[in-house]
Amino acid sequence: MEHFLINSTACLLILWLFYKLLLENTSWHKWKRYYLILSIVTALAIPFIVVKTVIIPLDHNPVIDFTNTQVFSEMVTEQKFQFNWTVIFWSCYGIGVLIMSWRFVKNLKTFRIQEEDEVRTYSKYQLVLRNVLTVPHSFYQSIFVSHTEYTNAQIPSTVLEHEKAHLDQKHSLDILFLEILLILLWFNPLFYIMKYSIKLNHEFLADQAVIQKGIDTVTYQETLLHYTQNSHSKGLANTFNFPIIKKRFHIMKTNTSQTSLILRTLILIPILTLLVISCGKEETEFQEIEEILEIEEVVDDNHKTEIIEIYEVLENLTPEHIEEYNRLALKHKNYMNENNNLIVFKDETQHMQTIFHSMSKEQQSSNEPWPYLGRDNDLKAGQIPPPPPPAPSAIEYINEHKDELNYYLREDQIPADIAIKIINEVGQAGVEISPDDKGVMSIKILETDNNKGTLPPPPPPVKSKSVSEKEFTEYNEWAKKNNEQNRAAKLNNNHRYAIIKQKDFEKYRSIYGRMSTSQKSEAQPLPTLPPPPPPAKDKKQISIKEVEEYNWLLNRHKEFLKNEKRIVVFKEDTNRMIQLYTSMSVEQQSKNQAWHYLYKENREKAAEILPPPPAQ
Repeated sequence: MEHFLINSTACLLILWLFYKLLLENTSWHKWKRYYLILSIVTALAIPFIVVKTVIIPLDHNPVIDFTNTQVFSEMVTEQKFQFNWTVIFWSCYGIGVLIMSWRFVKNLKTFRIQEEDEVRTYSKYQLVLRNVLTVPHSFYQSIFVSHTEYTNAQIPSTVLEHEKAHLDQKHSLDILFLEILLILLWFNPLFYIMKYSIKLNHEFLADQAVIQKGIDTVTYQETLLHYTQNSHSKGLANTFNFPIIKKRFHIMKTNTSQTSLILRTLILIPILTLLVISCGKEETEFQEIEEILEIEEVVDDNHKTEIIEIYEVLENLTPEHIEEYNRLALKHKNYMNENNNLIVFKDETQHMQTIFHSMSKEQQSSNEPWPYLGRDNDLKAGQIPPPPPPAPSAIEYINEHKDELNYYLREDQIPADIAIKIINEVGQAGVEISPDDKGVMSIKILETDNNKGTLPPPPPPVKSKSVSEKEFTEYNEWAKKNNEQNRAAKLNNNHRYAIIKQKDFEKYRSIYGRMSTSQKSEAQPLPTLPPPPPPAKDKKQISIKEVEEYNWLLNRHKEFLKNEKRIVVFKEDTNRMIQLYTSMSVEQQSKNQAWHYLYKENREKAAEILPPPPAQ
């Protein structure tokens, strides 16, 4: 409900301002009529338009939500009388609806023909002559005028033509539509403003219709002004007051070109787009990442065997498969370089892994390298990186970084002890760990539906903890040491930059952020993190004798696999073969058969014993 009321009101306000600034003073009154009605419909519809957002997790340490974390604590609350604001709100709303409904029915009854009224015909409409002094007005199929003024010829024909124009153009339907909306949304002042703008545009339309029948504009203006000034009806005076007459006279002389109207209308397109994006109903979808199965070693009584994860390979590897692998590998590598993070696309990465394991060693070395290689510790070629570790609980995070954090209750900063006490009492629902406006990691206790009635009131404001002399000296020594090492590395171009731990960097950045202006002027600048080191060159190589040993072991296993009906991996021989192959240079590996392809032709017989590919 709150989303609908706030966003629909914001949309209606922006659309009305656009009309007021760019359309009201133009002569395209029919277009303006449709615009005003559609503005109301659009403003009421936009909050229900779904704007879907797909989010791929980019960070190993996302904002932590503790809504599902169980905290075993007991809290005793004193039962106090509280107002049920929901009942009060709906009661007030219901009273307003009843009052507006009574007003609507009462106004409708005034258009009923009374026994003392005289009914005549004007064109194809009823002309109702009333004995009471009334302002000429029209509704649905009738024009209502004073009997005395009409019989004494005190009502100019142009005034009757003006009211007839209202009936011809069915302006009553617009007013009925607005009145029904006002019954439901009586509390929104923008609908009263829109009603005024629509009724004023109705007057512009009626004036335009009268003038288009051949009546001189100046003559019509003089007649209207003379009739208004000589009217003794208070209702008439309120309807045709001078500022409105002046504005109507001005619009009668206005003639807006079609080019101007088109240009003004084009401005509406980006406005509507922004309104849909900012005020629509947002739905967020998170894309999953896939986990990796781990290697499990099983010790048999007779033989030491190793059960290793089996990888799927293609029966017939085609150039189209290799081309598809290169495209996906480049896409993933560029995406990770742009976002500076390790990202796994579930289906694409799995398909790319299948193609990679189906290639020969020569094909792997001559095409795009495995995009995840070297990005996560000792990740091997062809392996999918594991998911990030689970985030710590709020209390665990506080215990580890207590002095480096800021603490907030709703929007107010509080001491650490009070924050810990609140979390222990009310649980971790609504607790969030994220940087504050100063960039300092903070514990934020936010108000949610789960803890709305249990959070304590806001405490008196506290100031940020100032930097002590000890902290200032400690920061200067650390910053000076790292800045000097970074300057020397940059000057000598030897990439021997200072090694800065993330924990230390966060700690001293927090101290630097809490310094006063005078302290910062005397302190060392905050060191910047060094650039990544250049990639290491491939210097691996084994001797000719070791190459011969590798090929001897390989051929021995080939002969064994031909004669055996089952596959057994001998741990010592296989480990030696893996050690020799992984120690080879790329050139040596390309000239010798990869050891893991021994099992490729026998993978159905191998079941789940297929060894993994080597690390690049």
